[in-house]
Amino acid sequence: MKLKVLGTQSPVCKEGHNCPGFFIQDGNNRILLDCGSGTHSLLTYPNDLQNLSVIISHLHRDHYNDVFNLQYGSLVFHNQKRIERPIDIYMPKTPIERVDDIKGEPDAYAKYHSIDEDTKLTIGNMNVTFCKTDHPVETYAIKIQNGNRSIVYTSDTSYSAKNRIANFAKDADLLICESSLLKEHGFPEINSHLTAAQAAQIAKQANVKGLALTHFWPEEDVRKYTDEAKEVFKNVIALKEGQIIDIEIAKKEERSKE
Repeated sequence: MKLKVLGTQSPVCKEGHNCPGFFIQDGNNRILLDCGSGTHSLLTYPNDLQNLSVIISHLHRDHYNDVFNLQYGSLVFHNQKRIERPIDIYMPKTPIERVDDIKGEPDAYAKYHSIDEDTKLTIGNMNVTFCKTDHPVETYAIKIQNGNRSIVYTSDTSYSAKNRIANFAKDADLLICESSLLKEHGFPEINSHLTAAQAAQIAKQANVKGLALTHFWPEEDVRKYTDEAKEVFKNVIALKEGQIIDIEIAKKEERSKE
């Protein structure tokens, strides 16, 4: 599995950064985890629309705004006979007005599906499962497994869901974890987002191989997030747009250190 980072900032994109989005490819199968503002600009067309499953973790605009670009692109490229099958769009059942807005888009070549905690998907060789987080709207962490390789994406969450997420991410190769907040600003322990230190605590509890931080506020220096997290968990990186991570290579490098 190869991961391409499409966006790392919230709630807006700024100076070459996009809102959250992560593109995973395994063979001819493609999964897009969230499609926040600007993320579609880093995809390759029409190839990346072939066999594409878009999984929206929750219906906050910074995580799904670009779904409308993908819908329209799918229709255009289908009409040009450049993609053969509709894109699949998976999303929570609520808020219902936002679900209806997406499903009601007339200019789309897409199929729509609901997700919940019991949803299990098989996309090529990839198995996808879900874990509910604590956030103001219905939100799911997402795990993608392919054989003995695994990626977990927390999406947005409060630290109140730490045990649930740590169990869900147990022994994952890579934990993509939101780290919106910094301790220096004095946020309460339980918030609607995580601090970088809390993200690191979850990674440590889950015994993951590597922690990849994301969901940064545009005005913050990203190094502050990694510095804070490394006080708790050493194998930390801050994701950046355009970055590509090969999970199989990462596993081999980790084994060579043991």
